[in-house]
Amino acid sequence: MPSDDRYDSDDDRSVSDTSDDVVELSADEIPDYFQERGGRLFHSHGGCPYPLPVDGEEQHRQDGLNQLLRRLIGDSAVGPVRDILAHAPGDQRRVLDLGTGTGTWVLDMAHDFPNVKFYGVDIVPIATRYPPRNVQFEMHDIKERFRYDAGSMDLIHARSITMAIRDYGALLPEIARMLRRGGLFVSCEWGRFPAMADGSDVSARAPHAVAFFDAVQDTLRERRGIPHVAPEIPRLLEDSGYFTQIVPRRYHMPIGDWHSDPLLRELGREYRDMVNVYARSMRGLLLEGPWAAHTDTLVRNFLDETWSVRGMVSTLFTVHARRG
Repeated sequence: MPSDDRYDSDDDRSVSDTSDDVVELSADEIPDYFQERGGRLFHSHGGCPYPLPVDGEEQHRQDGLNQLLRRLIGDSAVGPVRDILAHAPGDQRRVLDLGTGTGTWVLDMAHDFPNVKFYGVDIVPIATRYPPRNVQFEMHDIKERFRYDAGSMDLIHARSITMAIRDYGALLPEIARMLRRGGLFVSCEWGRFPAMADGSDVSARAPHAVAFFDAVQDTLRERRGIPHVAPEIPRLLEDSGYFTQIVPRRYHMPIGDWHSDPLLRELGREYRDMVNVYARSMRGLLLEGPWAAHTDTLVRNFLDETWSVRGMVSTLFTVHARRG
């Protein structure tokens, strides 16, 4: 790989982009990482429980969510990210994105921080093969040990990875190992149940939405061994003993165009379209479990309520923490 002076420094937190552990995939190898089921394309990694497709429709949804979240949060990530990544002569800043998918978050951040080196990892090769010079995408199963040196990362970002790993707490020691002292970990995970913005009983207001997500949750737990861990991540960070300055926050994304605020009304309208894609993408999972005979009814009734029930929201659970 050609040298670029922006990424060659004398700091001792070395990460080699040309390690023997990094081998470029050929175009002929890429199809081996996918399998088709029911007309949708999924990953072929037998050890990963991730249930959603990885085809063009789902990639478009994930890319759209990235843009919606940037507008909802007001930035690309929560926490003191800009302070962490501020340029310091002689010290190369480095960022690792877990479960990077198409790499949209990494590419946006790499544009905003051209002097920072970004690494994005995933189990499927769906990110661009021709990223900018300060970006490197790699294949990796996040439940396995990473190749990066101890203390080599300034920021580790994890968004929507809880369906790709069965034991979130077991991942934290490895995240802590890679982060430098004072480095930042950022987590963003969607809750798996809807809520009402006014705090009223969602099971009474949107019973079909609740039934759909109950079925999803049951199937994830019984068929894939995936718990609902998003609200528990701050506690897991504290219990690990590796992190300090743990700051949780919840955001609510409207489902539909019912909100009085013009920005949230626009976000809700776009987000409803993505919820429709999500429900269709989850159909394959539901067909695996005890709800198989009722899958199409569950999906259809839930989607009907995204149009008819005003005030429904999805919850985004975020937390940032410093490496102690």
